[in-house]
Amino acid sequence: MGKIFKRGLFALAPVAISLAIVIWLLDTLESIFRVPLEWLVGDHYFPGMGLLVAIIFIFCFGIIVNNFLIQKMTNLMDRIFTRIPLFKTIYNSIGDMMSYFQPKGQEDTGKMVIIEHDGMSFLGIITREDFSDLPEGFASDEEIAVYVPLSYQIGGITLTLPRSKVKPVDMTIEHGMRYIVSAGMLSGKNNQKNDQKSTGNTPPTSH
Repeated sequence: MGKIFKRGLFALAPVAISLAIVIWLLDTLESIFRVPLEWLVGDHYFPGMGLLVAIIFIFCFGIIVNNFLIQKMTNLMDRIFTRIPLFKTIYNSIGDMMSYFQPKGQEDTGKMVIIEHDGMSFLGIITREDFSDLPEGFASDEEIAVYVPLSYQIGGITLTLPRSKVKPVDMTIEHGMRYIVSAGMLSGKNNQKNDQKSTGNTPPTSH
């Protein structure tokens, strides 16, 4: 009985947690837009109107952001935020971390790598290759910065080490973080196969 219950729990937990997060997000959007909408429409307000307006607002905002003038305003706000004490530290950190999930070119920044040390292997993310904006002698041209997250995202360490000490690994940031956060229990291998099937891409075969 205990084993069956555990299997059921482990099978339902990811679905339940994912649904809880989605419901919380939708409820938050509804709550944010509910107050101004009730003030505008009064008794004509109905449950779900706030969520509907939120979705339309986000979609329209995405279109507006592509406008040249809006991009200029966004850049101006970005410069203002980066000058506010304390707030700029949090703002820049979140912005830098989110940038790793954006599509990149051929540069190595944002790629998953393996660091081998004393018979152990650590999975990390290349976060910096250029140290020209830091004090002289901080790092050489042959060194890179690699962030090594800890399991369950309770922290991490940033290492500065020679490029020769790391080994590239064919893994996306999403799959790498899934592996780390789950303490190695989830690898995302099945997801990678499904992604390749859905996009029509197949991994190269060796000869």
